[in-house]
Amino acid sequence: MGEADDNESGAAEASPATNHGADRAAQVPHAMAALAHAAGLEISPEQAGQFDAYRGLLLDWNARTNLTAITDPDEVDRRLFLDSMLLLPALDAALLLMPASPNRLIDVGSGAGFPGLPIKIMRPDLDITLIEATGKKVAFLNACIAELGLGQITTIHGRAEELARDPAYREQFDVVTARAVASLPALLELGMPFLHLGGRGLFPKGLDIAMELSAAEAAAPLVGGQIVASRVLPGSQTTLVAVAKVGSTPKKYPRRAGIPAREPLGHLDRSMYDHSARRRRRHSAESVRSDPPRAERPAAARGSS
Repeated sequence: MGEADDNESGAAEASPATNHGADRAAQVPHAMAALAHAAGLEISPEQAGQFDAYRGLLLDWNARTNLTAITDPDEVDRRLFLDSMLLLPALDAALLLMPASPNRLIDVGSGAGFPGLPIKIMRPDLDITLIEATGKKVAFLNACIAELGLGQITTIHGRAEELARDPAYREQFDVVTARAVASLPALLELGMPFLHLGGRGLFPKGLDIAMELSAAEAAAPLVGGQIVASRVLPGSQTTLVAVAKVGSTPKKYPRRAGIPAREPLGHLDRSMYDHSARRRRRHSAESVRSDPPRAERPAAARGSS
């Protein structure tokens, strides 16, 4: 978390350098708002401030805990915050088909909070549950929830394979999301049991997913799902796969911890998927290296409140 300024002198006595840093810090939420506006989304000053605090917490904790490989503040805004926000049109459309609010969303393998926390910032009325198997990441999520003042959001330290068999969670949610957790067939097995009939799975993936998508189309009916859309989100390197819950998930799913990823439904060749994933990661790294250098953001702009 960003440390408070120990200098207790009045604003009139602040140095020009201090004033410049404070001015730059004040511009950061506006930069996030500009990114959102360019994507056809609008955020309030309060929400922009929450993203600013979230960024500061993420970069601070990431120095001690492995949360993300993305450490440039501008890239955090673009590739983590904005990419999560790009799910909102599909989410809003799905919720129009659901029963009366409060609607419930569960984020499987939430990690550092993506896409669940940005969605909560943008849609505060949603009741959101974040599942994460790593204790240190759960501690980070709890710190973010407290710092950002978020309500109606719960973290659970556990595995989806086990929680999806618990009647308190099975078939209790309107929407399930998961980002960078596993292959699409595995995500279907892990995610579909959480949805009631008519619920919707929203799974952001990379661009090169033809093989995964083919396997997922075979896997979906096995767990009560039907793939209804797959499209590249505007201005991003993300393909959003939408899956409708059209039938009950058999009680045998999900299988024991680790099996959905090791032996995915739909006859996905695991070695081919691993090769495809490595190729996507290499392409992503090359794209980042080929980007024009960005101006360094002053340290004063990176901390949280």
